[in-house]
Amino acid sequence: MLRQSNPGSRVEWEVDDDGRFKHLFVALAASATPFMFSLRPVIVVDGTHLKGKNRGILFVAVTKDGNESLFPLAYGVGPKENDESWSYFMSRIRRVYGQADPLLIVSDQHISIANAIRNELPNATHGLCYYHLQNNLKHYGKAVVEVYRQAAFAYEKSDFNRAMNALKVMKRAAYDKLMGIGPEKWARSMCPMPVRRYSFMTSNAAEVFNSRLLWARRLPICSMLEAIRIVIEKWFSERLRAAQQIEQGLTVEAGKRVAIEVQKSRRYTAQRLSGMKYKVQTADRSFKVDLEKKKCECRVFQLDQLPCSHSIAAISEAGDTIAEYVDSYYTNDFLIDTYSREVNNLPPRRQWLVPEHIAEQVVLPLIVKGQAGRPKEGRHRGGGEGTSTQADESSSIRRRKPKKCSICHEEGHSKRTCAGRATEPSE
Repeated sequence: MLRQSNPGSRVEWEVDDDGRFKHLFVALAASATPFMFSLRPVIVVDGTHLKGKNRGILFVAVTKDGNESLFPLAYGVGPKENDESWSYFMSRIRRVYGQADPLLIVSDQHISIANAIRNELPNATHGLCYYHLQNNLKHYGKAVVEVYRQAAFAYEKSDFNRAMNALKVMKRAAYDKLMGIGPEKWARSMCPMPVRRYSFMTSNAAEVFNSRLLWARRLPICSMLEAIRIVIEKWFSERLRAAQQIEQGLTVEAGKRVAIEVQKSRRYTAQRLSGMKYKVQTADRSFKVDLEKKKCECRVFQLDQLPCSHSIAAISEAGDTIAEYVDSYYTNDFLIDTYSREVNNLPPRRQWLVPEHIAEQVVLPLIVKGQAGRPKEGRHRGGGEGTSTQADESSSIRRRKPKKCSICHEEGHSKRTCAGRATEPSE
């Protein structure tokens, strides 16, 4: 019925030899076309536990629109976060979205995700979440984490090298660990062009989507699918109305960022060298800008595809408008196009026209052993994110203090079982 009400959507499920539910994949048609034409070629994936009677894992793939809001691409269900489930999910991602070149897929360090990307999307670049790697470095101290942050977020390779050389001297074990993983997986400046990280330094977009669906993850699987569709329908409707009310050419978030760069550029002087090439002088150094190729020595212009402050100084000197040099991904026209397709309701159940071969099919429930103890309300800790002990040591969770005996003030027992109770003077 989801396919019937949303033509062009890909909705698939898989059962095992015993007829038990195994895997599920959903990609609404309204999401597919925008990714091909209006969105940056980056996909963020993550998996999280279902909370209801039907246990399993909810797999999600999202990106961000030109206004930096998360945009759902696909979702599915499987029994576990293993090679089989992630390969099933990634193979369907390939069938819907192809292998766009360039394509970046961002995730945590779960080995099954890496295996699935390598096998199912071999042309894609796998980028790792900055935050998950940071958690693996916290035990080295705050200074190491800060140097790692500088290296990860640097635009210029010289800044990356400077930070990593400092880390090598400060903590060789942390340096070896990061270099062993591969800087191209986590450092913005080292991402192999034409692949770009843009603002996708973490897998937070997918985790935010999962947290938004916490209530839906307690529902039976079919009810959960409808709950997710309702959320997506609401987002499409609200964001389309908001985009249509914007009069400026850029999205709100892109406009804010450009405004900040404009303020910085007013302190610079630009000099034409030849053609569309300029030399921009700041307080402490100069930058060469090529407006024709949309490049600046600071590398912000070409990596984010938004003008940096140096290029804006050159644009002002050339007498051009900034909008000419902003990539279409950040325009309001592209934002409107992103949400212009409808996510349709399912008809009332009495009006369903279910094909006979579907109506006769019996799908038995998935058998997944539940985890011991009370289900967690927070997000599932990703692979390679560090042990729970390490995480707890750095968290702000309040620990319960051990109880003390009110008679002898020792820990480990109460006054009812205290050995000194017999000698306690009576009133």
